[in-house]
Amino acid sequence: MSSVVTTPAQDLKLSILEELHRACDAGLEGASDRQRNLLSYLVTEELEGRGERLKAYSIATEVLGRPDDFDPQQDSIVRVEIGRLRQALERYYLMDGKNASVVISIPKGQYRPVFTRAQIDPPPPPEAATPPTRRFGRHAMLAALVMLAAGLLAAVFWKFAAGPAPRQTASLARRGPVVAIAPFDFHADREGQSYIGGGLQADLADILSEYQWLTVIPLTDENGAGPGGDSIATPDFVVRGSLRLVGDQLKATVLLLDGRTGAVRWTNRYELSLRAGEVLAMQSDLVRNIGRDVGNPFGIVADIALAQRTRNEKLSDEALTCQLRAFHYWKTFKSQDYGPAWRCLEAVKARGAVDANTLAIASLLSFDAHNARYADRSREEARAEAAATAARAYELDSSEFIPRVARYSAAICTGDTDGFRQVAHETVERFPNNPLALADIGSRFILGSGDYAEGAALIERARAIAPDLTPLDTVAIAVDALRRGEYADRPRLRRAAARTDSAVVLIVEMALAAARGDVEETTKMRRRLSDLGFADEKSIAEALDTTCWSRSIRDLVKSRAVAAFRNARGE
Repeated sequence: MSSVVTTPAQDLKLSILEELHRACDAGLEGASDRQRNLLSYLVTEELEGRGERLKAYSIATEVLGRPDDFDPQQDSIVRVEIGRLRQALERYYLMDGKNASVVISIPKGQYRPVFTRAQIDPPPPPEAATPPTRRFGRHAMLAALVMLAAGLLAAVFWKFAAGPAPRQTASLARRGPVVAIAPFDFHADREGQSYIGGGLQADLADILSEYQWLTVIPLTDENGAGPGGDSIATPDFVVRGSLRLVGDQLKATVLLLDGRTGAVRWTNRYELSLRAGEVLAMQSDLVRNIGRDVGNPFGIVADIALAQRTRNEKLSDEALTCQLRAFHYWKTFKSQDYGPAWRCLEAVKARGAVDANTLAIASLLSFDAHNARYADRSREEARAEAAATAARAYELDSSEFIPRVARYSAAICTGDTDGFRQVAHETVERFPNNPLALADIGSRFILGSGDYAEGAALIERARAIAPDLTPLDTVAIAVDALRRGEYADRPRLRRAAARTDSAVVLIVEMALAAARGDVEETTKMRRRLSDLGFADEKSIAEALDTTCWSRSIRDLVKSRAVAAFRNARGE
C-alpha cells in the first residue's frame, strides 16, 4: 500500500532529500549528469514550495542551458529530457531502489515530481495446520514451479509497474499494457486427459513474460480481475482459452477481452494433432503460437495499445475498429485490406470531432492511396491533403507515437528532409525501445533521405527486439543491399512478396532476383505484376513514383526492374 504526499511535512522532507541523494549517487543507471541535475532541480523546487514554477521555459533556461528566447513549441528538449528521466526513475525503482522508503516519480504529462511513502505490509500469520503431503507427477510439479515463479514475478512487476488501484491517485507510471491470463477451460471426449491443459496458463505466462514491454499477471481465484471486480487493479486485457480434445485433434479457442469492459477485442482458433508421447511438444507449439499473436510488438495487443491514446480517455469502438483495420493493412500491404480501413476512417471523420491518432492514421493511409490503387485524385492533391491532416494531428498531440509518424512521413513525402530528420530523431529518443518506431524510421532513412548506415542500424535494433517486422523494413534492407551490389536471395523479402499484392514489394523482389540471375523468381514476379495490371516498363515506373522514396532510390529500382523486362524480351 502507498499514500501520495502532495505537501510533504518537515519530517518527510529529510527522507525525500536522502532518497534524492541516494538515487543520484547510487542509482539512475544509464542516466546522464544532465538528467541527475534535472532531478535535483525538480525535487528541490517542489520541496521549497515553488512547484508551480516548473514549466518548460524555466526548466529549459535554468537547467538545460537554453537562451532566454527559448520557445517550447519549436524546441522539444524539455519533453525529451523529462521522458528520459522518467524512464531512468522507473528502472531504478524496479531494481536498486525497490526497497526505498520514499519513491520519487514524475507522472506523464507534467513536470512536477510526486513523492510516495512506501509502507510494507506485515507478513501473514502462519497457517494453523500443515496441509497433507501430495504426490505430483513430473510435469505437474514443473507446472507448479513455473506458476509459482510467474506469480512471484507478476507480483513484483505489479507492485512497481502496474500502478495503484482505481480509487487511488497514480504515483508511478505503468510499464506497458497489463495482460492477465485466466486458467484454460479443458474438455475431452475421454476421461483421464484433463492433465493435458493443466500447464498451459503457466506456460503462456512464461512465454508472454519474455516480451519485456508487457506486464503479465496469471489469474487465480484469489487475484481474479475483470470488469467491476475488487482485484488489486484492473488489467488492460484478459486472455481466456477454451480447449477441446476430440480423438487426437486438439481445438483451442482463445479470446482477448478488454479488461475494463469485458468486450471481445480479438479471437483466434488453433488446431493441433496430439500424437502419443508428445503432449509437451503440443503444449509448447500451442502457447508459442498464442504468445506470438498476443505478445509480439506487432501483435494484437500492440495494435490496440497504439490505438488507445491514454488510460483515461475513451476511444469509441468504431474509431478503434477503424484503427485496427489500418494496422492490419500495414501488416499485409494488400489492396483488399486498404479499402475497408479507408472507408471506415472516412465515415468516422464525417461524423464529427476525432482524436489525434485517428487523424494521423487517416493521413498515413492517404499517402498510400496510389500504391494501394485506391485513389480518386492526383498524387499531388492526395499528398497535400495527407500533409495537412498530419499537421492537424501533430498540433492536437505531438507527444503520441502515431501523430509523430504522420508528421515525419509527411515531411519525407513533401521533400522536407531536414524536417523529417528532426522529428525522426526526436521520436527515436522518445521511443528508444519501440521496434515499430525504430523499423519505420530506419526504413525511411534508407528509402527517403539517403541516411543508409543510420537506417540499417535502426532496423537492426528493431529486429533485436522483435524479429518479425513489417514489409517496409524488409524492402528497405533489400533495396540497400541492391544499392551496395549485394544480390543474394533475401528470404524475408521473398516471404513478404508471397503474402502481398503490393506492386512495390513485388517490383523490388523482381529487381533483386534479376540482379542475381534468378530466372525462375524473376519470371514469377513479372507474371504476378502483369496479373495486377503492371505489365510494362511504364506501369512499373508509375508504381515506383507513388512511393515517398528519394529520386536516387527510385531510379535504382527502376533501372533494375526495366532490365528484368528487357532480359525477358531478349533485348
